[in-house]
Amino acid sequence: MTQHHGPRATATDVRVPLTREGRALLEERLAMMRGVSLPLLRPLLTAPDRDERDVAQFERLTAEADRLDALLAVAVDVPPAPDGVVGLGSRVLVELPDGPRVWLRPVHPAEAFLDEERVSCEAPVARAVLGARAGDELVVGGGRCRVVTVETNDIQEEVLGAPA
Repeated sequence: MTQHHGPRATATDVRVPLTREGRALLEERLAMMRGVSLPLLRPLLTAPDRDERDVAQFERLTAEADRLDALLAVAVDVPPAPDGVVGLGSRVLVELPDGPRVWLRPVHPAEAFLDEERVSCEAPVARAVLGARAGDELVVGGGRCRVVTVETNDIQEEVLGAPA
């Protein structure tokens, strides 16, 4: 019996907008799983004293690798945001009500876990900053914050050496 771990993405599904850096990090993660982690676990599956935790880990990694394959198959580059406007993939410096400043990058949920700066576009703070400009004051939850700086996703791509 075949086990399914959620719906499989196909070429006819909605396209998933990823930043170029996010796509590269996801591809690197997938290559690590397929090239290192899974091959290391494979011999443990048939060992006479096999540990079921290894089997579970192998199944989890296989499912995650399959999910990443499907995701990358339908991924498209995030379109550039208008100059000075926060869009998907823009890097945004936000000043919080009590003074600290934090960098955020609203992204598709599929790449939100990749680093501390990325925030799912479905999160309240990301929804608040999308479409904003430097100087805008926003309400997030019960507090206010101010957009200090906006770096468009084109800047991020230039830093990576990819054409804008």
